[in-house]
Amino acid sequence: MKKEKIAISIDNSLLSLIDSQIDNTTILSRSQAIEYLIKKALKQQPLDTAIILIHKDHQNHLIKKFRNIPLIQHHLNFLIKNKIKTIYIITQKTDFVEDLIKQLSKRLNTILIDEKEPKGTASALLLLKKQLKANFLVINGDTFNDFNLQKMFNEHLNSNKLVTMGLISSSTPHQRGSVILDGNTVINFKEKQITESNIINAGIYIIKSEIFNFYSKKTKSLEKDLFPLLASKNQIQGFFTFGDFVHIPEN
Repeated sequence: MKKEKIAISIDNSLLSLIDSQIDNTTILSRSQAIEYLIKKALKQQPLDTAIILIHKDHQNHLIKKFRNIPLIQHHLNFLIKNKIKTIYIITQKTDFVEDLIKQLSKRLNTILIDEKEPKGTASALLLLKKQLKANFLVINGDTFNDFNLQKMFNEHLNSNKLVTMGLISSSTPHQRGSVILDGNTVINFKEKQITESNIINAGIYIIKSEIFNFYSKKTKSLEKDLFPLLASKNQIQGFFTFGDFVHIPEN
C-alpha cells in the first residue's frame, strides 16, 4: 500500500519513548517506530461491529431453520460468541424486520438501517459510512459461517489489505462464482463460469473503513464493482474459514 508523508507534533517525553523502540535491527528509524506502535495499538482494538446485508426479497431466509434453529439465531450465536457488541442489519424496513429487531435487541445491540432504495451491497454499506471508523465485519444475510473468526481477524490485522474475504472450497464453483488466488491474495473473480479454481466467496468479510475511499458514483455492488477493483490493486486477501458453511437458498 502506498505510504503518505504526514507532519505531526509530539510531546518530547513521548518522542523519547518512541525512539527507544529503535533497535537498529527490525526498527531502524523513528518513522518505523511510530508505524510499529500504531499497528500494535490497532491490534489491541477488538472487532466489535458487524453488518448483516439482506435483500428485501430474502428477508424470509432469516427465519428459515437448519439444525432446528432459524438462520438469524445462528448468526446471533456466532456474533455473541465472537464478542461482537453491535449489529447493523441493512435491509428495507418492513413490519417483519422491525419485529425481528425487537427480539434480537434483547440479546445484543441491534440497529435496523432502512435501505429505502436498494441499489446493491456496496451502496448499502455506504449508508453506514459515518458510523464505521475502524475494522468491521460484513455478512451476507442468506449465508451462515461458523469458524474461528478471531484467527481471521488476526490475519487481517497482520496484513496491509483493505479486505479479508472468507473463502471455502466448492465442488460446483461455476454455479456461484469462483475466486482466483495468487498465494493468499485475491487477484480475480469469475462469475458463474467454468474455471480451474474450486474456491468460492463464503459471504463474510472483515473490512477497513478506508474502503470508502475507493467508491465512485458507479459503485453499487461489492461483488461486481468494488471487489474486482480492489483485487486489481492487490487489496484483498483470502482466508479459508474451514468451518460450517450454509447458503440458505441452496439448503
